[in-house]
Order: sequence, then C-alpha cells, then structure tokens
Amino acid sequence: MERIGIQLHSRPMAGAALGAVMASVLALLVPDWLLLALCAALIPVSVFLFKRRSAFFLLPAVLFFVLVRAVLLPAQMPPIRFVTTLREQLCLNADALFSDRAAEARGILLGDRSMMDSALTAQYAQSGLLHMFAVSGLHVTLLVGAFSRIVRSSVRWLTLAAEALFCVFLCAVTGFSASVLRAVFMLLGVQLCRLRDRQVDRASVLCFAMACTLLLDPYSVSTAGFQMSFAATGGMVLLAKAFRKPFKLFGNSAIVRALTSAAAASLGLLPLQAYYFGSVAWVSIPLSILLIPTMPIILVCGFFAVFLYGFAPHIAKVLSLPAYGAMEFLTQVTARLDVPVLRLPRPHPFAIALYFAALLLCSPLNFANRRRVPWIGFAVLIASIVLWFAI
Repeated sequence: MERIGIQLHSRPMAGAALGAVMASVLALLVPDWLLLALCAALIPVSVFLFKRRSAFFLLPAVLFFVLVRAVLLPAQMPPIRFVTTLREQLCLNADALFSDRAAEARGILLGDRSMMDSALTAQYAQSGLLHMFAVSGLHVTLLVGAFSRIVRSSVRWLTLAAEALFCVFLCAVTGFSASVLRAVFMLLGVQLCRLRDRQVDRASVLCFAMACTLLLDPYSVSTAGFQMSFAATGGMVLLAKAFRKPFKLFGNSAIVRALTSAAAASLGLLPLQAYYFGSVAWVSIPLSILLIPTMPIILVCGFFAVFLYGFAPHIAKVLSLPAYGAMEFLTQVTARLDVPVLRLPRPHPFAIALYFAALLLCSPLNFANRRRVPWIGFAVLIASIVLWFAI
C-alpha cells in the first residue's frame, strides 16, 4: 500500500469521491451553462490524466460524469408507478400485521415516517435511537445476509448478481434514500473485492460508495441523511480500530467491536447532530449496544413478513410475532427512559470541516508507523472545538 501524505489506502477512489462531492456542490451553486462549459473543459483533462495514470486520475472523470448527470437529468427523478405502488402496498401490509405498532414498523422496515407523531419522534430522539428509522447499513447488511443464505450458489458471481438484484429491490421499497444507497454500494464493493480474492479496504469502499451515490443523485450532498450516513460510517472506518486498542485485554469479542464501532460512529456524527438538532443523546451508545440483539429479529422477521403478507398471510402473521415482540420491547424501553440530552451550540460549517479533517489526521490510516502520536491531528481537533464554541 502506498502511503504518501494524507491518504486513504486507494488514492484513486479518494479522488473519485472528492470529484463527486465537488461536482455536486457546483451543481447546487452554478447555472447549467457554466456546468456545460466545465464538462467541455474536463474532457481533455480526463483523457490526459488517464494516460498519465495520475494518483487522482478518477477525480476529473467522476467530476465530469456527475456534472453531466446534473445537467441532463432533472434534480428530482419522476417516480416509477410500479415502485410507488409496491411501496404503498408494503406499508399497508405493515399496518395490517403490526396494528398499534404500525408507525414503528413502517419506519424501521421501510423508512416511512409519515405515521410517526411528534411525541413518538421526541421519544426516540431523546434516547438517541431516531437513526433506527433511517434504513441504512445495519438494515441492508442483515436483510441481504438473510437473503444470500436462501439463494447461495457455488458459483460466486451468481450469488453476487442475486444480491445486487435484491439490493435494487431494497432501494426501491425504501425510497432510494442516500443512507440506503450508501449501504448498498458499500456492500457490493465489499462483495466485489471478495469475488476477486482481494483484501477489503473499507476506506476505499466508502469512497466508492460516495462517488456512486452522488452519481445517481448529486443533490443529496446537501441533505442531512447523506451527510450523517457518511459521517457515521466514516467515523467507524477511520477510528474503530484505534478505539479497540484500550480493550485488547478483552480480545476481539462482538461486544468490544460493537462498543468501539458505536463510539467511533458517534464521534463522527457529533458536529452534525449539534448542527441539525442542537443536542446529543449521550445514552445512545450503551442503549444501541443493549438493543442490538433485537434488530435482527425486527428486520429479518418483520421485513419478510411484510413482503409475504400478500402471498402467504398465515406464514407472514407467524413471522411477524417475534418482530412485534421485539418492537414492543424497544418501544417500552425508550418510553421509560427519561435521560436529559446534552445541549450543544450549533457549529459553523468551517468548524465542522476542520473537525472532520482532524479525524482524518488522527486516523491510523494516515500513518505508516501507527505508534506515532498524531499531534497535528490533535491540534486541529482542538482548534475545531475552540472554533465551534467561539463562533
């Protein structure tokens, strides 16, 4: 692995992600005629860099393709009638199966929060578990994992093709949200690495997912869902291994991995939670770990019950029972939890950018010698926090 300067393991993938972000920001700020002029200018630049095999040769290429997408296709793609009808039918199936827990079932299984009232939203926000109603990595991993066990074949590429089709179905029924697209592209990136018997580089896969997500929907870069999804995953990719060092005595157990991953994700989310919500639920880390065993039951049993209800209602009702019980437990825990949240000032966007730069500088990915103390990263982190509370 090359290690020069501030790098991710695969600098071309980092360049692709940077190019996609730059193009998305330009699409939000400048008129179409200027985007067309930039596209024309990028064509010879892209060809030249492809010949030279520059470290960031994917940056202008992805920049070009995202700009073309922004110019030629509408900002809001028209809904596909079949997909809309299917999603509505699955929501009705959830209502029939889960009755008084229909709002939670719609939100957790399908990402539909239309039935959640302000009291229920505040209940989950106070416990820091509102993210469970944004279908993302945990949902996609569990559902695709369960599906792959059903369709697993000795021919690996056939299994991958079936998983890809199921991922398209998941994206459709959950509304093509940025968090779902991120999770799907990361999962497919990991599977492609394994198909080619290559070591999985999580940082490169995350950059690949960011570039693909913005290629499909450049305007999602300004949404809270996109930013918080990639911030949480980026925190885990950059810092989870470093957080495990103090827990070496406890081995590499599932509890240690869950605790360190949740802490790293929370650190990545911290400034964005303060920016969008003005508060942080400090109890969310231990509570998320405590409730992790309920999620496979809710997601796998609940999702397949909702899907099967139209074909085999009796089987669906049996499948929904453990999901309903786990959902009831989840609701009762959050309803009885009365813990004050930590109020934080809203950070300036520059302070947020400085904060994430500090996380990158502090990450073990940035050092060939991992025993070295990242003093520069700590200094930038302190500067970002000072700026956060000073402005």
